[in-house]
Amino acid sequence: MRPYIPSLQSLLAFEAASRHLSFTRAAQELELTQTAISHQIKTLEDRLEVKLFVRRRNVLTLTPAAREYLDSVHEAINLLSIATAHARKKKPSTVLTVTCLPTYAVKCLIPALPEFQRAHPDITVHVATSSTFNEFDRNSYDVAIRYGSGRWASARSDRLHGEEFFPVCSPAVLEEAGKFGSVAEVLARMRQIRTYFYSMYQDDWPAWLEAAVHEPVEFAGESVFHLQLTSLAAAVDGVGIAIGRTPLVNGDLASGKLVAPFDVRVPSNSAYFVSSPTDKARTKKVEAFREWALARLGENRDRGETAAQCEAASPSVPEPC
Repeated sequence: MRPYIPSLQSLLAFEAASRHLSFTRAAQELELTQTAISHQIKTLEDRLEVKLFVRRRNVLTLTPAAREYLDSVHEAINLLSIATAHARKKKPSTVLTVTCLPTYAVKCLIPALPEFQRAHPDITVHVATSSTFNEFDRNSYDVAIRYGSGRWASARSDRLHGEEFFPVCSPAVLEEAGKFGSVAEVLARMRQIRTYFYSMYQDDWPAWLEAAVHEPVEFAGESVFHLQLTSLAAAVDGVGIAIGRTPLVNGDLASGKLVAPFDVRVPSNSAYFVSSPTDKARTKKVEAFREWALARLGENRDRGETAAQCEAASPSVPEPC
């Protein structure tokens, strides 16, 4: 029996309505009537046998089931968009699709990307981000900046760099807490920022505390975020103190948005790699990007470059970035 796959119209209606939290604005975006959007959502709910939206006092909210479903729908639409763009290109070989973890993309890849574009103006780069690790097992990309051991089947993987992790916070948070006292005493005056992804995943606070602190630590409070990207944004904005990673916080440390209050840094066992499916690894566009990435983002590049140009890599447990 064939599995049920919703119509693309229903998925587009659901994705747009979820983004706007409004059937009216979704209808305007998709150039449909509000009635048509409502009909598509109702059909999707009936086939899924779950409620996707709740309306209270004229405010539209997503149900927990809808929030979980939305991640997959958004990624599926993104993949379809990229594949369609590939198919429509007269010269598809000039389109380079790069898949990357969100935080690495924002903090490391995108700031450096103009250099690659200037060196290769004939290559159109599509950057797709995903915080789901099984997305990297699909061959829907030309290059992936991957995180882990580097041992992936049917792929060529070249190491970019290693990594250290350590606490970071805004200068204002450190000034308010004060620098005096033991590490545990300073941390006790700060709010701890945690990063959780899957239910079984925890960030590297326990590993760092074990390495750096030899007494119990009671933080002033705790804030929890879904991705490293949002945890670091919270640290910059003064929410509290978070675990930073050398490739991801170098720019903020160099600019003074973040400071590292303590000297202890813990090296990770994993790393970032520039990886490509074996059947694509020797194409000219992939080789061009690989050579550029190793020279521009890799650990062997000129150490005189600014820290904002990204150094290191990844921890022993794959972390959403």
